[in-house]
Amino acid sequence: MFTYRITVEYDGTDFHGWQFQPARRTVEGVLREAVRRITGESAVITAAGRTDAGAHAHGQVVGLTIAKIWQPSRLAAGLNALLPVDVAVSRAELVDGGFHARHDAVSRTYKYVVAPRPTRAAVTRRHAWTVRGPLDVGAMQAAATALVGRHDFAAFGRSVRPGGSTVRTVYEASVQAVTIADGPAADALEYIILTVRADAFLRGMMRAFAGAIVAAGQERITVRKIEAMADGDEEAPSRLTVAPAHGLHQWSVTYEAPPDTVASAA
Repeated sequence: MFTYRITVEYDGTDFHGWQFQPARRTVEGVLREAVRRITGESAVITAAGRTDAGAHAHGQVVGLTIAKIWQPSRLAAGLNALLPVDVAVSRAELVDGGFHARHDAVSRTYKYVVAPRPTRAAVTRRHAWTVRGPLDVGAMQAAATALVGRHDFAAFGRSVRPGGSTVRTVYEASVQAVTIADGPAADALEYIILTVRADAFLRGMMRAFAGAIVAAGQERITVRKIEAMADGDEEAPSRLTVAPAHGLHQWSVTYEAPPDTVASAA
């Protein structure tokens, strides 16, 4: 058996999330079908994480185990020829057979994109959360900083396993305001990008983080309240909005050391 480390990106708008579901279009489902068509095999697949319906990925890492050896670049090219336009393989590597995309990962990075504007958005509606009214970026950064460290994040999500631990370590959390302008200031596009890197994420955790950070920017929640929630002292307040999935972007996955790469894609 041969194991490949595949890096996949996808627009999650028209998918019911990553994980395979019978009779529903999922990213894992279309990838499995492409692998079956090119190799004739039912592959063993692991993924660094699961994304929600409507969420996007730029660096999802997948472990793919099949019986036949392929040149990684040919495997990547073959999959890209068969995958739909909203999924692409950006890299393929032949790695040690013990590689597991989820168990071997030491950190994951997610970004969340917020578009503060007074009216609804037409172009960015699929990839950013449109928030009405001004946002205090300084308060948002203070809220993000309050999440850094090892905490019981039960108030922000749940374990993928029943009864599983809700303790996670957030290594860094940042808030960046970005302005794209080419002409009058009135025509500028403004975005606020939230970036969080953690050892692992609970189900719904990044979207709950984004909701809390935006609420802090709107002065609807205090940093002290967020600190208490991160310490497991308080449940999420009922008015806290969980950010919609379409603004969520899985960004990258890191490992303790580069995998034992046998060959890599061009």
